[in-house]
Formats: sequence, structure tokens, C-alpha cells
Amino acid sequence: MKDLLEKVEPYRKALIRVGKILRSKGIDFVLIGSLIIPLFYKIPWDVHDVDLFILNKSVFAESDFFEEIARENDWDVGTTMYGQVYYEVLVNGDIVRVDLMENMLDVYIPEQILKNAPTRRVDDLEIKHIRLEDLIVLKAREATQEGDEFLSKLAEVLAEDRYDVRLDKDYIKEIIKLFPEDEQQSIYKRILRSGIYIE
Repeated sequence: MKDLLEKVEPYRKALIRVGKILRSKGIDFVLIGSLIIPLFYKIPWDVHDVDLFILNKSVFAESDFFEEIARENDWDVGTTMYGQVYYEVLVNGDIVRVDLMENMLDVYIPEQILKNAPTRRVDDLEIKHIRLEDLIVLKAREATQEGDEFLSKLAEVLAEDRYDVRLDKDYIKEIIKLFPEDEQQSIYKRILRSGIYIE
């Protein structure tokens, strides 16, 4: 557990640092990436960035606003090939990337998932975050090798008795129904193929 906390610490600190600044600017967000796994489910996981879904402002249409926040806080800022903004935040000698996302092109998160987001306190900051079940469905919808590897690895971890995580299978099935009908069967099959059984 100590090793887990040490690995996650730069990402946790970056989340708090950026989260507080965004809140001070009136920006609401939901934590949507794999950081939720070690942070809220206490499962060891290799995290590579912090993914924040912005709720009440357009990252794409108002990129100047978000770039100004970076300048004010001495963060490096960039944009992805899809026009989404990301920050690079220095935390104790580590550079942590924080992606600011919205529904556009390759990113689609149904509104109901965002509405379902529970709130947990991280230090002195309230953080909304998607559930592990949501993340499973989103990874399956990616339909990529990376997404498949993610799900297979998660299935192995969840099979271990030492992690007391019980998935809500009915909830997963309901979340799948939020996506276009022609994608639902593919999402369902990818989850099953990974070893995560939702029957």
C-alpha cells in the first residue's frame, strides 16, 4: 500500500493543484481516467496522466481561457491533435500531464455517467469521479488494443481476493445502453472477452 501511495502521489497532488485553480475560476469537472483505480479503489495501477472532463466550459471553443490559466500558474500547456488542451504540471520533480476533455470527436461520455459521478474528498478538495463500472464500459467502447489490454489486466486484478471490489453488473448493462445501439453488442462482448463477467 505504501508503494501504491508513493507512485500515485504526484498525480494526486497535480489533481488537487489543478482542481483548486479550476474551481477558483468557476470550472466544474469530473475525474474520468484510470487515476480513479488507485485513488478511490486502492488497487495498484500504473497511471500516466490525470484526465478531467470539463462540465461547464468548452475546452475547444474557449482554449484561450484555459491557456491563460496555465500562464498564470507557470504550467506548460499544449493541445492534442483533436484540439483538447492539456497542462504539464511540475510536482516534486515529476512532470504530470493533466488532460482537459469534453465530448468531441474520439471522446464521448454520456451525460448520465457524469450525472452519476459520486463525490469524494481528496485532502481538502471535493472531487467528482466516474465509477469503476463506467471506466470499464468506456475502455471497452474504445475498441483498441490498449483498451483491451487495460480490461484484461483489470480482470486479473479484480479476481484477486485481496481487493474487495464488487462490480455492479446491472449498472454496467444499463451504462452500455447509453451508447448508440449499433455499438452496444461490441462493448458487451469486449467486456466479456476480457474476463470481466457481467452475466
